[in-house]
Amino acid sequence: MNELFVLNRSITAMAAPSTAAETEDLRDLITDLQNRIAPLAASPSFVRSLTTIAENMEQSIAALGPALADIETPVSPQLARSVAATESAWRELEAEFGLLSSLQVSELVGSKSPNRSYASEQHAKGRLIAVKRPGGLRYPGFQIDRSEHTIRPVMADLIRVAGDAGRSEASLALWMTSRTGYLDGDRPVDQLSQPDKVVEAARQSFNVQW
Repeated sequence: MNELFVLNRSITAMAAPSTAAETEDLRDLITDLQNRIAPLAASPSFVRSLTTIAENMEQSIAALGPALADIETPVSPQLARSVAATESAWRELEAEFGLLSSLQVSELVGSKSPNRSYASEQHAKGRLIAVKRPGGLRYPGFQIDRSEHTIRPVMADLIRVAGDAGRSEASLALWMTSRTGYLDGDRPVDQLSQPDKVVEAARQSFNVQW
């Protein structure tokens, strides 16, 4: 189902209609897409997956519409698409690695008495990324070495490099799950077994001059 994943991500990235007419056109496009593909599908699971994509699309439209309407200054379609793509990236990160609560971080590092202060203390010391999400601060799960029950030491170096380059923790988190030419097309998160290599890739990526 890799094709469906790509289709879902592409559609979500475009899911930012700026007018009611564009919204209706987008809905018509989704319906037409379903009608054309469904008869050609080789299995019922394909149809179910495509229907799920359409449902997610509808939910994105429903959520984005009111939010954009609250902004007095007109929002360009390009900006709206960028916001939608970024939100899609966060959801993919959460699905793959988790966006952990402070209590979950404490539990994963094997604290005998899990508490909420551990994560905030590590964040304050520059050892842990924290990002603002609905519901409060969350901690990307890839930072925890679950076999060793500890925060990956490389995170402190990456946070320092990003900070020196003026990059936010949120920007660093999304960079970690994006493919980069500085790692031959791999994602930094998939190369954490080679921390020095990832740190150098971050340094080059964040300090590139345009």
